[in-house]
Amino acid sequence: MNYFSVFIDLIFPQKCHSCNAKLTKGNVLCSHCQEQLFFISKTIISEDNDFDIAYALYDFSPLIKSLIHDFKYNEMINIGKFFASKAVEFIQTKQDFPKIDFVIPVPLHSVKKRARGFNQSEIISKIIAKNCDYKHLPNVLKRKKFTQTQTRLGRAERKANVSNAFVLKTPQKIEGKNILLIDDVFTTGATVNSISNLLKNNGVSKIYILTIARA
Repeated sequence: MNYFSVFIDLIFPQKCHSCNAKLTKGNVLCSHCQEQLFFISKTIISEDNDFDIAYALYDFSPLIKSLIHDFKYNEMINIGKFFASKAVEFIQTKQDFPKIDFVIPVPLHSVKKRARGFNQSEIISKIIAKNCDYKHLPNVLKRKKFTQTQTRLGRAERKANVSNAFVLKTPQKIEGKNILLIDDVFTTGATVNSISNLLKNNGVSKIYILTIARA
């Protein structure tokens, strides 16, 4: 038994991110609050997009927004693992989920990744690949342009911000394959659409998007 860990849990007990109920170690939400989370079924299919279908687990509710913020900016990796487990559940229980060859996370610029210490999308994509028996390709895409945060930008500004921001390092590896692209939030789709355009121009067959939330 790790007595120090037990002591820390007694002094600083883990609490539910929604209702502050005491949690057992490793959990993010209490069972009651988890029951309030429902997968959304609506997908995005549009002739204006270069991807084929975009899925999201949840609507961008205040709770989901808070969890994603703590995951990305407060280094709460356990939240990312929680979301990844829900993504695996979503994929495995969705009978018509498409055939996937490779899972690719939306990359961060190297400067931003160094500052944050991790790529939130890669943490999720790695767990999805392992549990769904997909091949994981975390380094096939590179973000070559340092872009400002998309949060306060409009649709046209978002599109311009990520235009030509990515480069594909080994296109022959994914030519003719079906790709599952992982990101945290789908807002206008500018980022994943820019990547999808690059992938389709390099011979990728189908591109599916999976995000934690849809804003």
